[in-house]
Amino acid sequence: MIRNCFNVVLVISLIVHNFTTILALQCKGENNQDVDWFVIYKIPKLPKSNNVLIKEGVAYLYMDSSNYKSGWTLSEKDISKNDSIPAYTLSPFYDDKTAIDSLWILYNDQPPNQPARLINGHAKGAIITNGKEGFWLIHSVPNFPPQPNTGEDVLKSKNDKVESAAQAGAKDYPTGGYSYPSSGRANGQSFLCISTNEDSFNSIGKQLIYNQIIVYRRNVPNRLTSKFTTLVEAAKQVRVNSPPYYHMVNFYSKSGMKFTSFAKSSKWDKDLYDDFVAPQFNTDLYTETWMNGRGKLPTDCNSTKVMNIKSISLSKAQISFNSTHDHSKWAISANDKYSLVCIGDINRAVS
Repeated sequence: MIRNCFNVVLVISLIVHNFTTILALQCKGENNQDVDWFVIYKIPKLPKSNNVLIKEGVAYLYMDSSNYKSGWTLSEKDISKNDSIPAYTLSPFYDDKTAIDSLWILYNDQPPNQPARLINGHAKGAIITNGKEGFWLIHSVPNFPPQPNTGEDVLKSKNDKVESAAQAGAKDYPTGGYSYPSSGRANGQSFLCISTNEDSFNSIGKQLIYNQIIVYRRNVPNRLTSKFTTLVEAAKQVRVNSPPYYHMVNFYSKSGMKFTSFAKSSKWDKDLYDDFVAPQFNTDLYTETWMNGRGKLPTDCNSTKVMNIKSISLSKAQISFNSTHDHSKWAISANDKYSLVCIGDINRAVS
């Protein structure tokens, strides 16, 4: 959620309304059921764990709109397999008939089978709509999700400033179906998926424009271009060229849960958490972002405190680990004034 690049932080209001839907393009739960939203915490690879999935770096905790009151649940599934929550959710991208007829974007500053991009947004995600409904998935995983068979390979002929293949750890990851990359196993990772209706997609598209997303695959059917003009601009990697270089928007999930998205361009040379999120809600924040990279920001104790988390304990998985083993991106309010949970894809760093 911050860095000279971009950032998206979603502030989750903790009020959920019950709603049942039969629409196909939606976030999925542990049993492939439709859910309004879900959050996943992929656990770091811990070689000394007695849990085989944790030991191999493919275990995850989850909560969704149907079970959040019970807190985290430790999945018995392998995140790299086709019966995991991310696999169920992303399956429309790999169903050629559905994918061809839908408007969608896959974006990642560390795209699969490509060197990492050094400019534009530090942003990772997937968004899809069939014109009526769909979902937005924000995550922290490099080289993910895999390239589908359909759509346009956007980076094939681009000459962006990139790292060398060796620096970027570029590998030959599978295409045309779901898989989970080896690059996402060692460290903790985060996912937030929000099911939403047609009214939200242009608002989300505007945030993606501010975020300067690096699109590696897209599909823009003619029948949807006039309806989702801003989302199409995001797919075409339109950039913000005049102030203000930051933007906040409220939007709603299918069941009416309110989300607030914070986004910024690299031209707004400020910290998203410290200078945007915390002041907006006048609350202190605890933040967990990647602290192993360049330009990490220290804890800030000005008018609103933004404090870096050093270690994490997950009681449902009976594990603890240092933030140096965590690539997830999240923040929580540090006082009782607001119950805020922020999940995104940007680090608390200067670059």
